[in-house]
Order: sequence, then structure tokens, then C-alpha cells
Amino acid sequence: MKSFARPFLTPSAFLCALALSATALISCVSTDPNYTGEALQDDGQRLNGQLSRDTQASSGTKAANAISSAGLDYDTLIRRARESLELNRLAEGIRYYVAAMARAHNAGDKTALDSISDTLNEIGGRLTLEPHESWIAADGTQLVADIRAAAKGQGPMPAVYLYESYGSAKSPVGDASIRFITQENSATLSSAVSTDSKGLANASISRVGRLDEPLVVRAYPVFSAEGYSFALNTVFRDFSFAPPPRVALVAGIERTSAGTRDAASSLDGLATALKGYGFESVPYNGSLAAERFMAAYGGERASLNALAGAASPGYYALLLVEVSAPSQMQYQGKVYNIYLADSSFTLRILRPDGSLVYAEARQGLRGQGGSERAAIDDALVKAREALNTALGESASKIRAALAD
Repeated sequence: MKSFARPFLTPSAFLCALALSATALISCVSTDPNYTGEALQDDGQRLNGQLSRDTQASSGTKAANAISSAGLDYDTLIRRARESLELNRLAEGIRYYVAAMARAHNAGDKTALDSISDTLNEIGGRLTLEPHESWIAADGTQLVADIRAAAKGQGPMPAVYLYESYGSAKSPVGDASIRFITQENSATLSSAVSTDSKGLANASISRVGRLDEPLVVRAYPVFSAEGYSFALNTVFRDFSFAPPPRVALVAGIERTSAGTRDAASSLDGLATALKGYGFESVPYNGSLAAERFMAAYGGERASLNALAGAASPGYYALLLVEVSAPSQMQYQGKVYNIYLADSSFTLRILRPDGSLVYAEARQGLRGQGGSERAAIDDALVKAREALNTALGESASKIRAALAD
């Protein structure tokens, strides 16, 4: 993935300003900051063209090789850069060019700066970053990963191959530093990793700022020498992590002594509440078998998928309402023509993998009527009223659970 937009340049990078006075550079040279390891990155650190010297290899054991440039003059550095490129040691050659650029900067030699910039940008035009196989879908497109899994250190992590292309052929570029930054949202991740002999560099994510917002991690190569970095930040690859769809499948049953039926009337208030939380509700379409519902209610993934059908909900809001067998009221030994029935409800909001997001329950909701049927119906009304009240009182808790 390539773009040819002008990169973001830090005001403190005098070298960038000097180079930009002559040409619209694809990349940027800047002095190295003191890097302190993994840190929470946000929008303020996007494409700043700066890189620590303390980058770590993808194996986690060695840093990108530094060149021996001390005491070498400008012409010698340029010669060594060209020799390294001829020997197919691309990363080493670029670092020699960056060292020469540092010398030219210190000497105020703008002509030399422009010449090296042109050379490095020409090399950058041959470089590509390709995603690791774990990011490729069956149809060949790049996947969008689950943000919740990433926050737990699970699922595919940002991983790229750096290649140099020669027409229809390409060669992996080892020992090159790859910077990983966040473009959207924020995350704690490996900031800089060096490629192995296959050109592979992979980052790890240990925390995500917000789980209810998309996360985009960008990777691009940076080459450093003598306290300066040249960031080829237009040769990049983005990795997207998405929150679950804000769509909830709504289903429920009512179990009474008269039998089991869909809880259609009880679900209206639930659907309204979900809309107030910013979610679209999708009712279950079809005749709901009690056994299938109870399996899904218990978190069985296959049963949840069966409930979804062709839909792709991010959540399942499942409601179970139960009413005890009615009994005739007795007081001081006298039997009255009044029937009593107690109801309860349990609401469970689940993820597609069956994990529980939120649960709410109420018991002892008494209904009464002049017949057993009337007592059951009144108990169901009491359950619906209690559910609507609970959804209002617990709104902040439910929103927080859905955002986690």
C-alpha cells in the first residue's frame, strides 16, 4: 500500500525544513528523541519521522545493526552505501546514506542533502510492505481483526514483510527498522521492530484505549544512523481492528404452567432501551424452540449462530421470563376466588463467542387475578414493568459493559 502525500514533519526537525526548501520529500530526516520503550501512542505521534536507537528485532533479542561510521568522511560514507547496495545489504546501505546525510546537514551542504534525499526516495519507490499470512482472507483481501481479542493479546497482531522489488521479482529486506504507530484510537504496542532474514517484523499490542472505537495501526520503515532517522513513511501498511457491530439480536421466551411461548410483548421495551444505548436491535425471525433458545441463553456458540441466521449481530440480548404455577389465595383458613402467581426475569447480553457482557435479574414479581390465566397474565405484566424499570435504572452500567 503506497501513498505519495507529503509526510508530517516535526517543527524541531531542522533538517526536514532544510530539505523541504528544495523539494517535496517523500521522507523525513530528524534527530532521534530519547525513546523509553513501549508507550501509549496517540494521534500526536503520527508520522513524526523520529525513531529511537533502541529498536528491537522481531525475535525480541537483538537491535537493528548499527554501522561503523565514526571517523569516516562524507565521500567514504557514500562509497560504502553504494557498496552495501551492490552486495544486497539494503538496510545497511541506507544507514550509510543517512550517516552521510547527517554529515551534510552538520556542514550545511544543501546540495549534498538534496542528492541523498533523491537517492533514498528512489530506493523507497522500490520498497513495499506486505501483510503477514495471518492477515489474508480466503479471497485474498486483508482481514479486519477483532479489537477485543487484540486488547487481550490474542488474534492477529500487526506483522509485515518488507520487500525490495525488481520488476516482477522481489527480495526480502532484513535488518530494517519498522515503526508501528496508531492512526486511530490509541494502544500500547511495540513501537519499533527490526525485520528478520525473511523481511518480517511483527508488533504486539498489550492495551487498547477504547474498545468501542476502531483501531488502526500503521507500519512503515525508518533507517537511523549517527542520531538521525530517515522515515520512509509513504511506504506503509495499515492494520485495522474493529469493535463488534452495534447490532443486537433480541429474543426471549416466557415459561408458565400454561406452556412456553415467544416473549414478543416483553421484548418491545428491551428493543427500545437498546436503541437508547445507541444499538440497533434485530428481532429473532422464526418460531423459537425452547431448547434452542436455552442453549443459546447458556452461551453455546453454535446455538447463538443458529439464532442469528443470515444476520451478523455484535451482541445477543436474550430474555427469559418465568411464571410459577398459580395458587388460590387463602387467608385465616378461608379460600378466596383470587389467584396468585410469581414471576421473574433474567436478561443476558452475550457476545457471539458466548461470553457474558451483562446480566440483570428480578424475582418475586407477584401477579393476581380472578382466574389462573388472569394471574399468569398479570404476573407477566409485572415482569415487563420491572424489566423496563431495570433497563432505565441500570442504563449507565449496561452502556459501560457494552463499551468494555
